[in-house]
Amino acid sequence: MPDKILSIIRQNKKNIIAAGIIFIMFVVFFIFLARSPVIIVADHSSIQIYGEKRVSRELKLTSLVLFRRVRNVPVADEAGNDIIRFAIADVSAKPYCVIFPLRFVRAARLFHEDNPQIPFVLLEGRYLKDDIISVIGGDPNDYFIYKTDIDNDFQRAAKAAAALDNGNYGKIAVFMDQNIQIQAGNALLQALSNLDAPLDTVFFASFAEFYEIQNLSCAILAGTGIEFIEKNQDIPVIFFTWINPLLLPENVAVVINDSPWAQIVQAVRMSADRIETGYIKSKFEVIGKKNNGRDTLLKL
Repeated sequence: MPDKILSIIRQNKKNIIAAGIIFIMFVVFFIFLARSPVIIVADHSSIQIYGEKRVSRELKLTSLVLFRRVRNVPVADEAGNDIIRFAIADVSAKPYCVIFPLRFVRAARLFHEDNPQIPFVLLEGRYLKDDIISVIGGDPNDYFIYKTDIDNDFQRAAKAAAALDNGNYGKIAVFMDQNIQIQAGNALLQALSNLDAPLDTVFFASFAEFYEIQNLSCAILAGTGIEFIEKNQDIPVIFFTWINPLLLPENVAVVINDSPWAQIVQAVRMSADRIETGYIKSKFEVIGKKNNGRDTLLKL
C-alpha cells in the first residue's frame, strides 16, 4: 500500500508542486490584502502635473516594495479640511499611516486630533517652514516631519552637470528659487569645488535676469527659469520638477523628483523606525534623449 501511494505521488509530483506554489501565492496575497494600507493625500493639480498613469504606476511599485497597499486620496484643490478627513476615512478606517504634503498641514492637524493613534507623516519638500510644529500642535512624538535632502540633491546635480560638461570646462547656468538659494547654492558650489575640474557657475533668480553665456555646458533649473528650456533647446538641462518626463522637451537630460510619490518608501520606513524628523533624497531620472551620448549616460 505505501508503495502504491509513493507511486501516485511520483506520477503527480508536478501537480502537487504547482498546487503548493498556488497555495503559497494565495496566502501571500491574502496577507498583503490584510495589512493596513498606507494613505497619501494629493490634490488634483499635483496629480495632473505628475500624470495619472504615472501616479498609478508609482503606487503599484511602492505597494510591492512595502508589501502593503498604498492608496491615493485625491482631493479637489479647494477641498476643506473636513472633506479631506472624510475622504481618508472612506479609503481606510485604520490606515497604517497617512502621508500629507506640506500644503495639507492643517488637514493633518485635524486628522491627528481625531485619530491620535494613527501616525501621520508630513512632507515639507524643499521649501522649509520653521513653524510647522506650532501649527500642528500636540505631542511631536505622535507624528513625523521629513524634508527633502537639499544638500544631497544638489551635490548629485553637480555631478550630473560635470557629466554633461564631459571635460569641456564650460560654464553652468543655475536658476534657483530664492527660498533655497543659500542652502542649495552652497551645496552645489561645494560639490563643484570637489570635482577634478571645477566648473564656473552663474546664478539667476529668474529667466528675466539671464544673458547669453559663451561655452555654456548645461543649466540647472530649481524652482524658476523654466523658459530656458524652450528658448535654449541645444543646451542640456537638469530639471528639478514633478512634471512627467515623457512630456518634457528633448534637451532635458536629468529630472530630479521630490514629489510625495517619490518619497513614500523612505517616509514609511523612517516612520516605522520612529525617526521623528529627517531628510529624504529625491528620485533622479536620466532621460537619455538629445545631448546624451553613451559616455555621458554612463557617467550620469
